[in-house]
Amino acid sequence: MNAKPILLALVLPLAAACHGKTDDSVAPPPLGMILKNDNQLYAGVAKMEITPDIIETYTDTNGNNQFDGCNTDPSGSRDGCNNEGYDDVNGNGHFDGVWMAGYQSHRAAMGVHDPITTGALVLSLNNDYVIIVGIDVLGLLENRTRDVRDALEAEGVDRDHIIISSSHAHSAPDVVGLWGLDTEDITGTYPPFMDAIEGNIEDVVHLAAEGMVPVTPTEGLVHMSDDPTMNGVPFGGVNPNPKMLGGINDIRDPIIPADGVWELALNNADGTRYASLLSSSGHPEVSGSDHSLLSADFVGYARDYIDTKNGGTTLYVSGALGGMQSASGSTLPAIDDAGARVLDADGNPTWLVDADSWEGARTWGTLVAQAGESALTDSTPWDAIKVRNEQFLIPVNNISFKIAFETGMLDTPNEYVIRDSSCPGYGTDNSLFGCVPAAIWEVTLGPSVLGSAPGELMPELFYGVPDEPAMQDASLRPTDKRWVQASDACATTDYADCVDTYQVGDCDCLYHHATPYRISDDGTGSIESMLPGTYKVPLGITNAYCGYIVPEPDFNTYVSVFTDNGDHYEETNSCSKDFATIIQDAWMTLESTN
Repeated sequence: MNAKPILLALVLPLAAACHGKTDDSVAPPPLGMILKNDNQLYAGVAKMEITPDIIETYTDTNGNNQFDGCNTDPSGSRDGCNNEGYDDVNGNGHFDGVWMAGYQSHRAAMGVHDPITTGALVLSLNNDYVIIVGIDVLGLLENRTRDVRDALEAEGVDRDHIIISSSHAHSAPDVVGLWGLDTEDITGTYPPFMDAIEGNIEDVVHLAAEGMVPVTPTEGLVHMSDDPTMNGVPFGGVNPNPKMLGGINDIRDPIIPADGVWELALNNADGTRYASLLSSSGHPEVSGSDHSLLSADFVGYARDYIDTKNGGTTLYVSGALGGMQSASGSTLPAIDDAGARVLDADGNPTWLVDADSWEGARTWGTLVAQAGESALTDSTPWDAIKVRNEQFLIPVNNISFKIAFETGMLDTPNEYVIRDSSCPGYGTDNSLFGCVPAAIWEVTLGPSVLGSAPGELMPELFYGVPDEPAMQDASLRPTDKRWVQASDACATTDYADCVDTYQVGDCDCLYHHATPYRISDDGTGSIESMLPGTYKVPLGITNAYCGYIVPEPDFNTYVSVFTDNGDHYEETNSCSKDFATIIQDAWMTLESTN
């Protein structure tokens, strides 16, 4: 297991006086942070490589980038082991592969394309502070982030001021447990990586806190759809792919992209860049599944672009990922090695078609980074850092998560699951395995407000549903630009008749959606509409991960890991059909106390 510091926070000698006691009756700030009531913004940043060492690899006989052998047959010669053996380096008779999260299971890493990292940004203003951690994994579960927060709380940190956001990288080591050898009920988590991950996060937070310096902020928010090359012709752009909107390949109807890119730049007193915080929405899966190399995907390219261009250290945090937000499969404007657009002889854009490759990851990461840099227009001094949260319990009643818990594949020991009367329905609802704790966070950083969710939030839950006729009238959908998969057969079918089945007459319910399309049945508005601030930013997979967050009116309870899912794949990987409603209720409660 490697834990390689690649950029340590700077420690200014003059800051030492700020880190010690200035009054014998006043305890020093936790972790050596600078906490002063002087209207000055302070920041500390650090990043650490946490890429695991790959000790055991296998023979990919059929070249499909997944291990089709048997866990206990190093030779691969036993019946059913497909002649795919592995190097049993430690001689324990088991394949100790580093399983990669996302796409198909059985995908064991054979090498490293680029580093897996974790980073921390500590911000303080007038004795208020927040610690933001970004990590290149699919989604840390609540028990892991709870342990980190417990450890830092023991050192004097307010646990509710710790934000840990997973990027959702699909070529990173599995930290959930669902992408191992499901045929043999073998978890996908790799013990050396998991044993070190909490300590690595704590270490990088310490490095950041110990190196705080005075900074000035610049920030802003742009939308990729403002660039016509990112939009198909039906959406008023010039992209040859008619589905493109904001560069996103949204594979679940309706096309509602989370195409916002937000960046915060923090400059030293001499004007040089000290740190950057970048956020966008989209699955880091653009490199595709046709490889077996560990990678941060487009996120690594985006950070490297900003750091190379400006200096400093860039952290990335994910946004609204559900629905399915991804640039994988998108048609993107081609760029050269320097990031400049590649034009034809007539000065028109050239295109990278079906971005599902390393070139796709480089292109999308560069385009996201360039959008973030273009957003840096607001240098308003901050008046506050404010952190608030609302806690709740998520019922685990989806069969895929229940099986993962019951077989021990999931990286959550049962002692972290609430299985008593405090979990609503436990003991009376036979479909309920138990509840897992989670929370939503509102983080105010001057004019920007980040609103979090403990999973993959569908964009309409954050931004709302477009006010367009086809959202209300299903008969208009087969010819509407946002409804690529709609059919005439469902035009007169009430979706209420579809929610727990796959067929109603000639209507294929797996491709039908709520009519009118809405995010709640009680009129609850979007999260964005509830947030204060000038720049409103979704913050995904924060301090917990429980899968996709699907609007309850559009949740099909029929689909599962044992059925076809059509255009309702997200339901197979969501803890509960009530997930979105719980999130919405939490936001309503939190904002009512503003």
